[in-house]
Amino acid sequence: MPAAAQIERKSVPLTKFHNATGEYLDMALRSPIVLTSHGRKRQIVADSAYFERLEELARGNIIEAMDIQVVSSADMPHDLRQRILANQPTEEEIANDKWND
Repeated sequence: MPAAAQIERKSVPLTKFHNATGEYLDMALRSPIVLTSHGRKRQIVADSAYFERLEELARGNIIEAMDIQVVSSADMPHDLRQRILANQPTEEEIANDKWND
């Protein structure tokens, strides 16, 4: 299994965060910020909705956390339904845990 890609986050020393808290809290609404102390990661400041999604994912509620809309195949356009069916893996591919793109 390939390693998960690292996401680069903005790092801010705690003293800098303390001196401009409002500015960094506004930035954290758009993307989490890593607070550091002596060059080490200490805390992460993030939007509450972002954190709540992470908690949902951790609980295994992936569909709810990702806001995935489940649609019955009967409600799909015919051409989309046909493309999905045409791209399903064969039983052999499933048995070998590998299928073509």
